[in-house]
Amino acid sequence: MDRWELVAEKVGMLMKAECELLENECLVKRQRSITIPANSAYFQCTLDLDISFAKLKVDGCALNRAVIYLLPEELPAFAFTLIEYPLPLPTHYQQRVEAGPNIVCFYMESKEPPEDFAERLSAALQTIEQTGRKSYII
Repeated sequence: MDRWELVAEKVGMLMKAECELLENECLVKRQRSITIPANSAYFQCTLDLDISFAKLKVDGCALNRAVIYLLPEELPAFAFTLIEYPLPLPTHYQQRVEAGPNIVCFYMESKEPPEDFAERLSAALQTIEQTGRKSYII
């Protein structure tokens, strides 16, 4: 097993997900089911989490990206866990949030070891999973 495969395997274990290795990128396959309230109705949907890392360097750093859909009430706990996690955010870290009326899209990008990115992201996802607000991670 080469280094690329070892990193993908470790990230998969940390994220409790399968990883698909492409030529220069690793896609982390994980889904999230949520119940979205809209007016007086509720919509159940399953969303793919868009998580990847690419350009793995000799020093172990890579370009990590994630797009996570959250319910608006989950955003504070998710962001707090990312910021306060014992493993600090790297110098090369960006995030942005786009909010709709019933769902929030959290974009993240960092340059750091994929294992660190996965560990922090997994903790943030676990935090919102434990709140039990009619959402769960598959």
